[in-house]
Amino acid sequence: MNKNILATKRPWNWKVFLVLVGLIIPAAFAVVPFSLHLIRAYGEAGAEGPGWVTIVTNALINGLLISCMGGLGLLISNRIGLGLPLIEGWLKREPGLPPFRNAVAIGWIAAVGFVAAILVLQNFVFGPPMQDMFQEIGYVVPDEAVTPPLYGFLAAISAGITEETIFRLFGLSLLAWLGSLVLKDSDGRPKLSVLWVANIILAVAFGAAHLSSAASLGWPINALVITRTVTLNTVGGIVLGWLFWTYGLETAMLSHFLGDVILYTLLPIVALQEGETARYIALGGVVFFCVLVLVWAWRILVKDRRGQPVLNERTVG
Repeated sequence: MNKNILATKRPWNWKVFLVLVGLIIPAAFAVVPFSLHLIRAYGEAGAEGPGWVTIVTNALINGLLISCMGGLGLLISNRIGLGLPLIEGWLKREPGLPPFRNAVAIGWIAAVGFVAAILVLQNFVFGPPMQDMFQEIGYVVPDEAVTPPLYGFLAAISAGITEETIFRLFGLSLLAWLGSLVLKDSDGRPKLSVLWVANIILAVAFGAAHLSSAASLGWPINALVITRTVTLNTVGGIVLGWLFWTYGLETAMLSHFLGDVILYTLLPIVALQEGETARYIALGGVVFFCVLVLVWAWRILVKDRRGQPVLNERTVG
């Protein structure tokens, strides 16, 4: 897929901001069923959960706060050649825009890559000591722990939009802009070393932000849980940051969404099957589906590269 090289010092674009807000506000509400399920599954028996007024108010406040962060992120990213190239190009009716399927293709390949790494680390590195810890403290995973796949799908939409706005559009852009005050090229873009340092810092912050989720599951926040949570989420965060500055925020959002679909929609389908044989069949179906889409994505990108024989870049703005 062509790299989307945005111009630096671009003017503020209200249309781009409104499209972003139009994505963020519904996404802030999409996670509600997932969150309520976790509260019911891991909350104390008989404890009264939050009322609908509280739920709606919190979702709206979160959506508005993230929208403000998105607006600041747009201001900053416009200065240093980052942003939302597909949406900007679409709004300007620019010719030569890469097909949306290309963003889906690269997003899927990246998602399968970081999800595979997360699953290997979870099952073979952190899984055994976590099980030992659970046995030692007498922690029992509730029967209702597996989230319904539809709730997981909605949560994937929410995370892909809101978390990428916070950590990539706002956070990474801010650190990259600060770094560009010291190291930048002739166009005012941050040096690659600046982008990587900013990316790693934000990926670790992204991982640390998920410690609240571990606490909500009743896990003790000790060295093992901190290391596991930060490491697993940092892996994905690094990939998503690279996608952001290489292809744009839209591709990072798509990859985040697709990765979470694997983790919170497809794998729960396997876990919810009754009987070992049924679970193996379902797992085989999930693997086959992932590989099939992976082959499709690879063919799309190979075809796209063959159609761009000179430079694998496209300037927008």
